Parts: sequence; C-alpha cells; structure tokens
Amino acid sequence: MWNAKKSVTLSLVCNRLVIAAVIAVAVGTPWLVNGYVYYLEKRQSVAQPLMVTLIASCAVALVALLCLDRLLVNIRESQVFIPENVALLRRISWCCFGVAVILLVSYYYLFFLIAGIAAAFIGLILRVVKNVIEEAIILKNENDLTI
Repeated sequence: MWNAKKSVTLSLVCNRLVIAAVIAVAVGTPWLVNGYVYYLEKRQSVAQPLMVTLIASCAVALVALLCLDRLLVNIRESQVFIPENVALLRRISWCCFGVAVILLVSYYYLFFLIAGIAAAFIGLILRVVKNVIEEAIILKNENDLTI
C-alpha cells in the first residue's frame, strides 16, 4: 500500500536522478552549447556567455538539490519541524533567487527571462513555506513545554 514514507522515498530517488542529470549537463555543457550553435546556425559569439550561464546555473542548482536531498532525508526520518529544515529551505530559496539573477542578468533568449521569473517565484514561495515551518517549530516547542 502507498504511504507517506514511500512517497518521500520516491521523491528522494527522483531528486537524486535530477542531481545526476544536472551534473551531466554541467559536464557536457561545452558539447551541448557547441552543438546548439552549430546545428541552429547561431553566432559563435553566443557560445561562451551561454556556457558560463549554464555552468553557473548548474552549480547553484546543484547546491539547491543537495539541500533538498538532506531535507527529504530529514522528512523520511520523521524530523519535520526542526531548525535544520528551516535552514535548508532558506538555502534552497536563496539558490532559486541566485538562479533567477543569473538568468535575468544573462538574458539572451526569451526562455531565460521566463525561467528567471519562474525561479524567483519559486524562491518566494519557498520563503513563505520556510516562515510557516519556522512558526510551526515555535508552536511545537511551546506545546512541548505545556503540561
């Protein structure tokens, strides 16, 4: 039967697959960008800035994914309302804002603008979730002290 533990485990597996994909994209960026420039007959001057943008975005995304992995491990161990999770959510949200800045500053294509706005929006939502969890921890601690 499907339960919350299995759901978290599935999320962990998916997250680790995405981590592997981000590493593969980061390592393969030179080939991906050169293929993009060659097959779509783009200007060669686009290649270098595009590579820098992709590698920087992958690095920040990797930090966020590793934090998410730790968060999911905590949740699987039934440690939801702990300060470490608040810190992890804070880091993930800042990573989202970091990717948003990278994509919006290096605006080459409309897709970068859309992805940058989406990353900023996700970062904002994560800040709200972080604040909710932080307040829940305070309430839980007060409840634990009540006889």
